[in-house]
Amino acid sequence: MEDGSNLTERMEPVTQKAIRCRRLVAEVQTPNPQYCSNTPKEELLLEHVREFEEQFVNVYGNRFLFLCPPNEYGVPKFLPSTLRPTHLPYKELYEVESCAQFLADFFNYDELNPPDRYPSVIPAPHSVLQWQAGDSFDLSIALCSLLLGVGYDAYCVSGFAPRFITTRNEARSACPQLDWNQVVRTEKSQSTEDSEFTIHKKPPLASEYRQAKKEAEENDKIRLEEEERKSDSEDDPSSEEDEHENRRIHCWVLVRKGCREVADDMYVEPTTGRIYEVNRCPYLKIDLIWNHRNLWVNMQVCNASQVQLDLYNSRFFEYVMLNADARIGLNGTGNYNEGLEGGEEMDGGKVEEAAQILDMPPSWSERLEISREVFHARCFKGEKTIFYHKCKVEQYAPYTQDDGLVQRITLYKDIRRQIPLEVRESFKHRRDRLHERLRRPMQNETIEHFYPGRPSSTTSAGGGALKQYREISAVSRELLFYNSRLDGLVQCVELIGKKMFEFFEDRDDRLVYHSVTLDPTIVASSTRDGPKPKDTYLVESMGEVPIRKMTQKFARNPAVPCNEDIHKISYFLALGQIRVDYHRPPGQLTYHSVTYVNEDGILYSLPRNGPQPTQQEVHKLLQMQSSCRDILTESHQRTHGELNQRRKEENGIRASRSVQTGKKREMTMPASREDVLEPSVYDIARELARAEGLRDGQEEEEREESTSKVDVLAPYLVDFVNKDTKFVQLDSLQAELVMKKCTQDFRKRLTDRAEIIQKRLEEEQETLRKRRAQMQRRGDNGEKDEREFERYQSQAMFRTQILEQRLARHEMQAIEKFQELERMLQEDPRLAAMWQREPVPATGK
Repeated sequence: MEDGSNLTERMEPVTQKAIRCRRLVAEVQTPNPQYCSNTPKEELLLEHVREFEEQFVNVYGNRFLFLCPPNEYGVPKFLPSTLRPTHLPYKELYEVESCAQFLADFFNYDELNPPDRYPSVIPAPHSVLQWQAGDSFDLSIALCSLLLGVGYDAYCVSGFAPRFITTRNEARSACPQLDWNQVVRTEKSQSTEDSEFTIHKKPPLASEYRQAKKEAEENDKIRLEEEERKSDSEDDPSSEEDEHENRRIHCWVLVRKGCREVADDMYVEPTTGRIYEVNRCPYLKIDLIWNHRNLWVNMQVCNASQVQLDLYNSRFFEYVMLNADARIGLNGTGNYNEGLEGGEEMDGGKVEEAAQILDMPPSWSERLEISREVFHARCFKGEKTIFYHKCKVEQYAPYTQDDGLVQRITLYKDIRRQIPLEVRESFKHRRDRLHERLRRPMQNETIEHFYPGRPSSTTSAGGGALKQYREISAVSRELLFYNSRLDGLVQCVELIGKKMFEFFEDRDDRLVYHSVTLDPTIVASSTRDGPKPKDTYLVESMGEVPIRKMTQKFARNPAVPCNEDIHKISYFLALGQIRVDYHRPPGQLTYHSVTYVNEDGILYSLPRNGPQPTQQEVHKLLQMQSSCRDILTESHQRTHGELNQRRKEENGIRASRSVQTGKKREMTMPASREDVLEPSVYDIARELARAEGLRDGQEEEEREESTSKVDVLAPYLVDFVNKDTKFVQLDSLQAELVMKKCTQDFRKRLTDRAEIIQKRLEEEQETLRKRRAQMQRRGDNGEKDEREFERYQSQAMFRTQILEQRLARHEMQAIEKFQELERMLQEDPRLAAMWQREPVPATGK
């Protein structure tokens, strides 16, 4: 206990957490009574915890137990009562992996200051979620509350951890998102490779010498990587000596096996979202374990990876609460003091009585809430950057970047992250349907992936449906399309200056493939020997390049015999030949093929002494050659239309960055074709609902202003109207009297309105206070009553907040309205005599 007294006597440093708690206490006018006071049941629980602590110290010696820290209002609360199991309506928070990763991105992590002392305050998890900031204890309590709410057997664990864990320094750790991508790819490959029938192949013969040599090389590679990670780095302070080594306090989450099909126990690090196996965890020592029902004190003197998690075994843990689970235990005994050496045993009747009385009261924290706007923003303040080993991850909230960027992962060659090897970018809500881009700067390679629904470059021509675009600068480009184009194009590959080929599906003319092979050397030979060739193909960076060969492939037509159904036709323009290959008949290995020679527009088949084509066949082949050239030209134009559209889109994004810098996207208006981002229907609906609420408030203010725009002097000028001229003409005394009456009545009207709002506010607060007192007097409440009270409390707090805002707005507007009235009265020509009055002559003396 002396350590605990010294802990409180020391001067506590002012941390951001303490500042947030003070600001919360100052801003909240009507705090929840559960926050600023304890119920009789909680007081009884605290007394029991103090007795347990005294007995523990008497038996085991001087050891500080962090059991009842104060909350944000300075009221001591038992740690298990701080957990509030909550199920939020977001699917990302239903699984432990996605929930841990979301909260790691959602919170701004604060290190303990100093790192070897427990936090001075443990606020409610409801407040922590509103702040989006906290230390490891706050993050663990919030994560454990959400996991308990969705059915996991989760616990908070406090103990000691190394510096890279407590400082959230991942400069020596591999990026977990790269592992997730590899898992997804392997799952896809396995699903595609699985088949109903598999033939097991014989294992290949392997050399033991080569296997040992390969293992040695892998071990050397792993050793070099470890040495690389241990080398000094500018942003890795863990290479320095740690003055708090083995004394850094930390808190994390334990998920036990059994519930939600969890196979093995695991630790979840709340600051990074990483999951560790219990026997391979990086933590050093375990001090306390607690959930929403009980708290256990670890009695094992060993490393955290060697701790036996047998919570109700008194040789390993001492539990605080006496409940049915603790009495049964795993050893079948209910002796509370079984693990205490030399301690006095409690009377059995008192144990029975305590087990019946001392149960855990309901959580004092309010229900955890995350608004949809904050949830979809995900990152704290809209952006977050994390450094890993040879990797940097940048995350952004949707709609915060002009190009729709939400994540960028950069892989580097060196530890200092100066030579980028690969950049992976993810996008959302792009009008051009782009969702992923991969760039390799060293190879000048770019790969882009698109969602379905990408429009065509022009509304008249068919096209669009771009699925993937890959380009190696000045070498090649490849376009993959969804099978939804009118021309049936699914793939287009261009080896710049060498060859271009395309694949088709579901075409009426049964065309499945065509290609064009280029030969730039023909230009040099033709310029020396004669005129330029007439059959050329336009290449963007090279101009007109001569065509060496054109090829077309067709699918099988069952209505035509195999020997007459063309499978492949090749046009050798440089040689002046045409080769026609027909489909292979079923059950045969060979196929029929005919080669024709073009001499001045006349076709001869080879050999010359064989059967020659008819005039009709010659005309058909020449027409197919001309049609093939036209199809290739048209396809070339469409492909370059897609490329030009991509360039225009990227140029438009660069232009919009300079124009829309600092401007917020108005989601209530329909997006135009020039906009880069296209909000989802859900975001538009939320914005419309918010705008409608603001519009209702503005309309109410406008109605109030319209009623105040009437002639305020009309009721006061009725007695001063001239019956003959029907006009009002006041002297100075009459004008002053009218002005005083008008200002007095207007001031009374404003005061009455303020009193009405204040009265409604006090009635609402008094009703809420009575309902809270009624719930506290009942003690144990049913789940239905608790849900009804939470629903009523949220609605009452909302009404109270609205009334407070209306009262504050009325006070501000009252001053402005009174000043406006004085200005109107001064400018009113009917009261001009009051400002131009002369001294009244003395009469009647």
